[in-house]
Amino acid sequence: MAKMEKSTGIRYAGFWIRFLAMLLDFVIIGIPAFLLQMLIVFATGVNSIVYLVEIGVIVLTIYWNSAKGGTPGKWIVKIRIVDAHGKFISIPTSILRYIGYILSGLILGIGFLMIAFTEKKQGLHDKIAKTFVVYR
Repeated sequence: MAKMEKSTGIRYAGFWIRFLAMLLDFVIIGIPAFLLQMLIVFATGVNSIVYLVEIGVIVLTIYWNSAKGGTPGKWIVKIRIVDAHGKFISIPTSILRYIGYILSGLILGIGFLMIAFTEKKQGLHDKIAKTFVVYR
């Protein structure tokens, strides 16, 4: 169940809804990106060119998180990333959040598990960037 802030009526998105959004992103973005990478390698024979697709996905993720409030998976489940004022985050904040996302994964996913146990449902990446994921 989503935690609701009593004074403001904000509903923070918890671990499982965010996990579902991530799975949707994997299907919508991850699988096509992988297939595109394989097609590029097959067509060119150059393995290192796949990093261009990776960079493209990272840039799109940073853009979507700042300009649109999240990736397509978040749009589908009707959650969004906001700052402390309830506004969309800036590009620098989105970059910082993405770096925190990498750190969250590097420490065996503990940064993501924090979402289930923190009061405002923040992962390490959210705490680093001072962001929140809320229901629209």
